[in-house]
Amino acid sequence: MAEAVLYDAAGYLDRSFEAKGIGGWRKLYLSFIENLAPYTVIELGAGAPDFLASIEAERRIAVDIGQRYAEAFRKRGIAFACRDLEQDSLDDLGPVDVAICSDVFEHLINPAAALERIASVLGESGILFSHVPNEYRLWHVSRVMLSKSGTVQFHKGAAEWDDPHFRRFSDTGYRNFLSQRFQHNLKLSDLRYGWPARLVSRLGMAVPYCLQGGPTYASTNDPKIFERLLELKSEKARGKA
Repeated sequence: MAEAVLYDAAGYLDRSFEAKGIGGWRKLYLSFIENLAPYTVIELGAGAPDFLASIEAERRIAVDIGQRYAEAFRKRGIAFACRDLEQDSLDDLGPVDVAICSDVFEHLINPAAALERIASVLGESGILFSHVPNEYRLWHVSRVMLSKSGTVQFHKGAAEWDDPHFRRFSDTGYRNFLSQRFQHNLKLSDLRYGWPARLVSRLGMAVPYCLQGGPTYASTNDPKIFERLLELKSEKARGKA
C-alpha cells in the first residue's frame, strides 16, 4: 500500500492554484522596491509572473515548488528555479538585495527552515518583504465560535483536515518568527488598515488583531537599511511616496 502524502505542494500549485495578479500586498512591496532600486530581486513562492514582471531590476528570480508558470517567467526575462523551500538550498541564486515571500509560510510544515534559507541568500544587507494571512479576523472567528462556519477561511473548497494552511500566525507570533533571523522587523500592514482599524487608531487606541490585515513586515539585519525603511514608511503614511 502506497504511503499517504501529507501535502503535495507542487501538485497544489500545478493543479489548484489560481493566480490573483499582483494584489494589494504586492503593490505595497512594489511601492517600497521602486524607492530602493535593488539590483537583484527574488520572489519565493512566486506563483504567476505578474509581480516580478512589474519590477525594474537588473536581475529577477522566481522560485516555486511547481513548474506551472516556469515558461511564463522565462518568456518575460525572469529566471526560474524549482525549489522546495523547506529542503533545498537557495545559496546558488544569491546574493540578492530584496526577497519577497508572500502568503507562503502558512503553507509550510517547517517555516523556520524556509526562513533560514531565505536569510542566507539575502546576506547581512538584504531585505525580506513578507506577509501571512490573518485567520483570526473578527467576522470569521465569531462565526466559528457560534458554529456558523468551519475553520477554513481562504480555501473554501478544502475540508478542515485537508486545509493547505498548516500554520496560523498572530502578529506577535509572526514578528517573533521573523526575529529568529532578522534583527530589525518593520510592520507594514498598518499602512493598509481597513476603516474599522483606522477608526480605532484615530481614537488613540491600540488596534486589536481581529481588525487588522495579515502580518506584513520588512525585515533586515542592516541598521542603515532599517533606517531607510523607516523613512519610506513615514513618507508613505503621510502620502508623499
